[in-house]
Amino acid sequence: MAATAPEGESAAPGPPRRRLRLDKVSCEAASDGRCLLSVALDWHGRSVCSEASALDTLHGRVRASAEAALAAALDAAGRHVRLELVGVKAFRAFDGWVVVARILGSAGQRNLRLLGASSSEEEVGLPRASVEAVLDAINRVVEGYAFP
Repeated sequence: MAATAPEGESAAPGPPRRRLRLDKVSCEAASDGRCLLSVALDWHGRSVCSEASALDTLHGRVRASAEAALAAALDAAGRHVRLELVGVKAFRAFDGWVVVARILGSAGQRNLRLLGASSSEEEVGLPRASVEAVLDAINRVVEGYAFP
């Protein structure tokens, strides 16, 4: 049975959550074998966008979308945190795909080791899953440190 707040009281006291939300991921392939990944994140009604390019391969698209997501997140956070993509990996698991992102960061005097994951049923959804894995890793940190 779920706990409920007494009548007239909020179930979640305190300030509203300040999470980045994925708005859009797009990929444009070029004739030279490269691709441009564009990521748009929503930060409380404000759109924050970034782009990254890579070779037009599965790993290139996954990596570029993670890089673009991290750059947009840093823009939204106002550079109050430092985040660095260590790596991102997409692999088959059961009948679908899993994307795992590893990120190092620092906020104040704290050094952070962050890990996020997301899944996709289809290979075409891996850039989106890559962005979701990055957001899974960093959202709690951005929420806690973006506003000093």
